[in-house]
Amino acid sequence: MESKALSISIKKIITLETTVFALAFLIPLLFNGSQIITGSIINTLLFISAVKLSKRILPFLAVIPSLGAVSHGVLFGPFTIYLVYFLPFIWLGNLILMYISGLKQKTILSFITAAFAKSIFLYCIAYMFVSFHVVPKIFLTAMGVLQLVTALVGGIAAIGISKYILKPTNE
Repeated sequence: MESKALSISIKKIITLETTVFALAFLIPLLFNGSQIITGSIINTLLFISAVKLSKRILPFLAVIPSLGAVSHGVLFGPFTIYLVYFLPFIWLGNLILMYISGLKQKTILSFITAAFAKSIFLYCIAYMFVSFHVVPKIFLTAMGVLQLVTALVGGIAAIGISKYILKPTNE
């Protein structure tokens, strides 16, 4: 009887894609309760992914960070349960951010446009939820100004990381 050994290279397991997915889930678990820090790091990851990864995996990546945040339950303190109402809209907001910033021009203007688009979208959703008394008013700030700030910081960080740390990709 002949046996065959299965050889799996560590390079095939630890790819940019698997690293990004792992980080996207773990970052909300590691940075307890600080939306500014957590959001900025996640947005940096989303911006870099939009430029460096295949467009077909971006929808999956859009979902992962918020699942990490909800499962950990501390990002919004006692208000984290309300985050569940926002999940589909956060996913769409992340997709908006990634698709706009991943467009061909890949300029600072595309990052700024993406940051504003995501924050305006999420603010409008939060405004509707607050108007219908579904969530507390604190979510107007969390889904508006804080989203804009974390997306802008994430965009600046992504530009720096892409320019000085990551190798340019051949397109």
